[in-house]
Amino acid sequence: MGRKNSHKGRTDFRGSCQEEIFKDVAYDFREDPKDKVALNAYIDLVDLYLRVLRETTNWLCEGNRTGGPIGRLLAAASAAADEVNVVTFNHDLVIENEIARRSKLRQRWCLDKGYGAVSSSLNVLAPTNRATTFHVHGQGECDHESPLQILKLHGSLNWMVRLNSSRPSSNFLRRGGGSKQVHLSIRRQLGLRSTFVRAGRGRSEWTMWPIVVPPVYAKQELRPTILNQVWADARESIEQADWIVFFGYSLPELDVEAEKLFERGLAKNRALHCLDVVNPAPPAAARFASTSPSKSVRWHPSLSRFFGSPDVSVGEVRS
Repeated sequence: MGRKNSHKGRTDFRGSCQEEIFKDVAYDFREDPKDKVALNAYIDLVDLYLRVLRETTNWLCEGNRTGGPIGRLLAAASAAADEVNVVTFNHDLVIENEIARRSKLRQRWCLDKGYGAVSSSLNVLAPTNRATTFHVHGQGECDHESPLQILKLHGSLNWMVRLNSSRPSSNFLRRGGGSKQVHLSIRRQLGLRSTFVRAGRGRSEWTMWPIVVPPVYAKQELRPTILNQVWADARESIEQADWIVFFGYSLPELDVEAEKLFERGLAKNRALHCLDVVNPAPPAAARFASTSPSKSVRWHPSLSRFFGSPDVSVGEVRS
């Protein structure tokens, strides 16, 4: 199956209505960043988006769950490959929690070394209460001889920067947080609000804001500096992979930057001859076939069928 595996998914909080609202509000903010009404509307909408993400995914991260489809796919990939890379646009912590539930996956991944090259620049935060946490490298549960990496192209809810006030400024939002120090929460479930607390003289508390690129058009304009390295890691992974599975992702035509990432990465990959697309919609497989004409495409309407045999061959997908 291969040395590397790149998987890409997305959260359930998507839809044409939401994207239309984001489009209008983000446009007003970009047109006049100094307009307080437009700025506050944009902040409130992003804050609502982050809240919905937490509330709709935290239950998937509860410790008593036995695991979900993505965990099963990761376990299968890890059993077959020496190196596994998960390329995702998801902001939530579902993938991290699926890894934490499986001892064999935990040997290959830890929170503070599990996000590719950016891991070394993340400052690990200690929890302020008895929250359930992910393991970190110093605890000795992992060796990374066969690494498992999560490459989060649009950031993550547990990557945060300190704000100088209770709400982000216009300049902060337009620069995607800029080059500020990014802090890493080790909690397996995230609350609605996060606060940075330190001891000593002077200021001791700051409001935290997640490094997350919301579902707006022209996302690259809001991409923080730290995410440039994530995109570079993803590009390299796609170019070198000898097994790629696209799970639950249809490559929307409006996501031009994502399309070019996969199109150009696959074009440079000489070792890979076939893509697996796990998606209930046949047009998703056809979309990947059109952007990577040199590769065969196998379509699977579900993960259970993926572990069996493809429902449609490459010839049917391209017809």
